[in-house]
Amino acid sequence: MSSIVTSNNTGTVLPFLYGKIDSLSVEMQKEVSLFADFLLSKTSHKAVPKFGSLKGKIHLSSDFDAPLSDFKEYM
Repeated sequence: MSSIVTSNNTGTVLPFLYGKIDSLSVEMQKEVSLFADFLLSKTSHKAVPKFGSLKGKIHLSSDFDAPLSDFKEYM
């Protein structure tokens, strides 16, 4: 197992990675590409719902806060 390189003189690992990827077979390069796509999908930012976006889609019954008859004996 090779050591992990965090940076070089230019502050990037890209030349190091390009060299390693270039030395792989075409099939292995395809696997690297698929793995990179997987990593990107994990880190992609998901849309944050906007405040009020569910307005009118959730309804509560008018007697929502009324005591339940099932619990009369406990009150």
